[in-house]
Amino acid sequence: MNDLFDQRHRKTRENKIVTLPEAIGEIRDGDVVMLGAFIDTRRPMAAAYEIVRQQKRGLILLAQCSLAEDILVGAGCAAAWRGCYTGIATFGLSPATLRKTESGQFFPDEIGHLDIIYGAMAAMAGCPFVATRATLGSDVLNDQMDRNQVLLEMAGNKGMIPRKKFELMEDPFYDQGMVKLLPAMPADVAVIHTSMAGEAGTARISGSLAFDHYFIHAARTVIISTEQIVPEEYLRREPNRNQIPCTAVDMVVEVPWGGHPSQVHGCYDTDIAFIRDYVKPGFPSTHNEVGNSTPNA
Repeated sequence: MNDLFDQRHRKTRENKIVTLPEAIGEIRDGDVVMLGAFIDTRRPMAAAYEIVRQQKRGLILLAQCSLAEDILVGAGCAAAWRGCYTGIATFGLSPATLRKTESGQFFPDEIGHLDIIYGAMAAMAGCPFVATRATLGSDVLNDQMDRNQVLLEMAGNKGMIPRKKFELMEDPFYDQGMVKLLPAMPADVAVIHTSMAGEAGTARISGSLAFDHYFIHAARTVIISTEQIVPEEYLRREPNRNQIPCTAVDMVVEVPWGGHPSQVHGCYDTDIAFIRDYVKPGFPSTHNEVGNSTPNA
C-alpha cells in the first residue's frame, strides 16, 4: 500500500503461512475490512466464520454486503458498510443486513459500483481522491443518506475514513461541467480467497478478479486464504497467471473449501441448497450459528 495511508513497512519473509485463527487475530475491533471477490463467487467464508468465532466488533465493511458480510452483520461483528450491493444474487436481499438496517443496528452508506473501483485504485496509487461523473444525479449524493460522519465516528483508525463522502466541482481543465471528487478507499485489512497460493504469498485467482487486484494494494494488511498452498517455484513458472504478488501479502492460510457455499472457479460450484436455506425465514435469527457451528480450519 502507498505511504499516503500506511507508514508501515511489511516484513519480508520466505514463509508467510499461518493458521486461520492467527490471521484473523490481526483484525482489530473497529477496523475497515474488505472481504474479497463478489456476491457468491470465491468469497472468504472460512475467514468470515473465524471472525464470528473471535467475536470481533464494530467492523466497517467495504464494497458489498453479500453472503460473507451478511454473516458478520447478523453475528454483530459489523456495525457499518460502505459499498454498492446488499444482496445474494437471485436469492434476494441479504437477510441479516436488511433486518439490522431496518432496526437501526447497522448503518449502510451507499456509493456506486464504479466508485468502489475508483476508490480502491486511488488508494492503490496513493492518490487522496479521483474525479468522476459516476453517480451524479443519483441518491448517492443525497445529503440525507450520507453516513460518512457515522463511519468516521465508528472507525478505530480514523485515517481510513475521509472527512467528507464527496465534493462537487466544475471541471477546471476541459470545461466538461460538474464532476465529483471521490476520496480514496483504503482498508485496514483485506481478506482474499484464492484458488492457490505460494508460501511467500504469491497467489493465483481463477475466474473473476472482482476488486481484489486493487484492494490488495489499498489495504494495510492483506490476508490470503487459499484452497491449496503450492511451491512458489510452481507459480512462477507462469507468472502471467498470478494476479497477487507476494510483496503485497502479509499472511497465507490454507483452507480447503474455504469459499463454501460460494463457488471457487476450478474447485467447486455454488452450494445452491445451502444459500436457499440461509435466506429462508426462520433461519437462526442472528445468523451467527453458521459461524459458531463451523469447524475450525
